[in-house]
Amino acid sequence: MKKLGLLALLVVLTLIIIPTIVQADPWSAIDSGYAITTNHFGEEIVPPPDPPLQVKVGVLAENFYDPIVNPTGVYEVRVDLRDPDDTVVATDTILLADFTFEVGGSPQGADIYYAWTDDLVPATWVIGDYSVKAYFFAGTEKELAHTIDLTAMRATTVMVVPEVPIGTLTILLTMLAGLAIFARKRL
Repeated sequence: MKKLGLLALLVVLTLIIIPTIVQADPWSAIDSGYAITTNHFGEEIVPPPDPPLQVKVGVLAENFYDPIVNPTGVYEVRVDLRDPDDTVVATDTILLADFTFEVGGSPQGADIYYAWTDDLVPATWVIGDYSVKAYFFAGTEKELAHTIDLTAMRATTVMVVPEVPIGTLTILLTMLAGLAIFARKRL
């Protein structure tokens, strides 16, 4: 009976400690017309990231510029990297010629155009959450849409305390429970 109780306690503690991080794939938004993601999406990085940060921008084919079919479609995209204070620290512009056509490239199988930015490198890195915002412009300089990836990545230091859903108290209680079990076995 004691072994069953101990096993149940270990299972419960394990379920509490296991971090459950759920992140939606930002690229799945492409079926709404526009999407962005980064090559470090959702990662914790120690600056400067290796490889350097780049942003993938996507546009549904029906929203893309075509001189005959869609002359008011997306003609260029400006991408801003924002630091934890929401200050633009790096920017890049993607022009029409930089995009590549992909048949069935969206999660729903729609045709898309996509492009990667150049490396986005701020002058200095600040510890915290970085975001990426893309502005989609028509040939008339009119903004058609914008989209933001709020948690593109998190810049951290090598001196970081591990995070768990319930916090440091959970870690301490688990360590004390393990110590108590060990001490009880020794007696």
